This record gives sequence, C-alpha cells and structure tokens, in this order.
Amino acid sequence: MVIHAFISSRLDYCNSLFTCLSKTSLNRLQTVQNAAARLLTKAKRSHQAPPYLVDLIQIDSASCSLRSSGQKLLVVPPTRLKTRGDHAFQAVVPKLWNALPSSVRSLDSKVVFRRQIKTFLFRQAFR
Repeated sequence: MVIHAFISSRLDYCNSLFTCLSKTSLNRLQTVQNAAARLLTKAKRSHQAPPYLVDLIQIDSASCSLRSSGQKLLVVPPTRLKTRGDHAFQAVVPKLWNALPSSVRSLDSKVVFRRQIKTFLFRQAFR
C-alpha cells in the first residue's frame, strides 16, 4: 500500500502530461515504476518470464521434417470451453505468437525484436 500511495499514484496522476517529456525522463520514470513493482512483488531484477508462465507454453516440434519446422511456432492446445478456454493465457499466447510474421518470430536479438514488434503492432493498429 505504501508503494502505491507514494509512487504509483504519483506516476498515474496527470500521466497525459508525460507525452511532452524527453525519452531520458520517461526512462527514469519507467525505472522507478519497475523498481516499485519489483519491491511490491519481492521479485529479483530479471528479464525472463516467470517459470509458471513458461510452463504453460510449448514449442511446436514436428516429428517429421516440414517447411514450418524452422518458424518457431507454438503449440495451440485444444480447449473445451469456448467462453473461458479460448481466452486462457495458454490458448491466446500461442495464437498471437503464431499470427506474427515469421520475420518477427525468427529474430534472436531482444532489442531488434522489441523494435520490430512495436513497428508491426503500430502498423496493425493504424491500417
């Protein structure tokens, strides 16, 4: 509660004014917010997904040689319930990942991936 009272509420207050800030100032604010989130969740500074999320996703490994074998696809698990099952994390994430262009999925650098995914999503939003 103390973190929310002193940090999160101040960052959320008039956040529309942040559009005028420089990239350096925004990065500083983002660092403060990330530190507050880590302090609140007692998490270590890490850039990897938590194990409980990694366990929900499976990489598609075909038993035979297919053209799609090198495309870094994820397995979309079958769901029983259309209302809840199709909206579950383990069903939605593989669908979204597999819908990305292979040029984005095949990137190895996190920096380049972030740049390309932002460009892709921006183009999708403003078509």
